[in-house]
Amino acid sequence: MASYHFRAFGLRIESDAPIEGLPEAAAGAPAELRIRMGSLPDAFDSEDPSTREVWHSEPNPDDDADAVALHATRDGEWLVLSYADGARFVIRHSGTEIWATWPATASAASTATYLLGPVIGFTLRLRGLTCFHASSVVMADRAILMLGPAGTGKSSTAAALALRGHRVIGDDIAVVHSRADHWVVHPSVPGVRLWDDMVETLLGRADALPLLAPGWEKRQLDLRTTRAGFRSDIAVRLGAIYVLSQPEPTGKPVAERLPGREALLALVANTYANVLLTAPLRRAEFAVLSTLVRDVPVWRVGVPDKSRSLEAFCARIEAAGPSTEFGPGPE
Repeated sequence: MASYHFRAFGLRIESDAPIEGLPEAAAGAPAELRIRMGSLPDAFDSEDPSTREVWHSEPNPDDDADAVALHATRDGEWLVLSYADGARFVIRHSGTEIWATWPATASAASTATYLLGPVIGFTLRLRGLTCFHASSVVMADRAILMLGPAGTGKSSTAAALALRGHRVIGDDIAVVHSRADHWVVHPSVPGVRLWDDMVETLLGRADALPLLAPGWEKRQLDLRTTRAGFRSDIAVRLGAIYVLSQPEPTGKPVAERLPGREALLALVANTYANVLLTAPLRRAEFAVLSTLVRDVPVWRVGVPDKSRSLEAFCARIEAAGPSTEFGPGPE
């Protein structure tokens, strides 16, 4: 069986098939995560859904079926993540193996789009890793995390900063952990996912970037083609966390350093795939985040309307960088 080797999210990954979008790595130490494309584990009973319990589901607005559903087998061995288009992933509960299948009407490229988002995100949480729904960019050799609800501009800001020559080390998922006296962020995958309107804002044409996969609406900026490039093998020291909020009514961007409790609640609200957390995992995460907010400044940043002021907002981030003072920046 052929083996393909990758490194992302701080893990050594091995697959039995090439996976577009995962950073390649040389074979070496044993893999920490194994992926099998196009098959299911021999021990898994795919025909008996009655043995599973629902962990999470999201309705599909177009029909009665779920857009996505997450089940766990009652023996606790497997998690099953199913999508409306027929893509299905079976994840060992230890977070060490993933199997992926898809129907003839789909493709490996489309399935990989799920894999490098929610599927990997769920798997990282099963491994007990602290993950945020965030974009991460390097400023003055320090990583900045940008968190916030959907629509606050995490990805668009990251893409704009990448085009301005800054090294972006991840979009959507950021894995953070402590090392001695500091915290680090691991690079994820070398792409930023964008809607057509933001691609047009950044590059002048909505079709200036390729679609994630045939049939998908979002497009992807390949970070390997930007000036700063992308490296998957170097974790970056975390310097600051920006919690982006909706545009201010005044239209003026504001920022405030969040005190401990508010900072902690903001981080808790932006962890990745927290639907998977059991009570023990939640307690462990709360302890980790409590330490993180003592060590790293957390800012709430009211963003301007990105379609009009993205360049000015990026200049403001450049001026602040990973410092402990998020000032007004250039006018």
